Amino acid sequence: MKRYVLWVVLAAVLVAGPVGCGKKEIEELNARVAQLQQDLAAVTEDLAEKSKAVEEAGAKARQLQATVDAQAAELVKIQAERDRLERDLAALKKKNR
Repeated sequence: MKRYVLWVVLAAVLVAGPVGCGKKEIEELNARVAQLQQDLAAVTEDLAEKSKAVEEAGAKARQLQATVDAQAAELVKIQAERDRLERDLAALKKKNR
């Protein structure tokens, strides 16, 4: 049985050998691979540029958020000062009556 399987495999290899890709098909496949490699390089470069742009936008957003936070803190201080001054004014008006 093992010999029979061996002969079948050997026959399949011999038959499949000449039926494989010809020189023209191999050249077409190589050209296609080269084109795909160029496409991959272009896409990789584009991705790197977009990643850099995203990082820059993120840095700008963090900077703007820090500015907003600082202004919000300043606004809270000003509102507290305004409330204190309004209480003082109300107390003075009440005292002057």
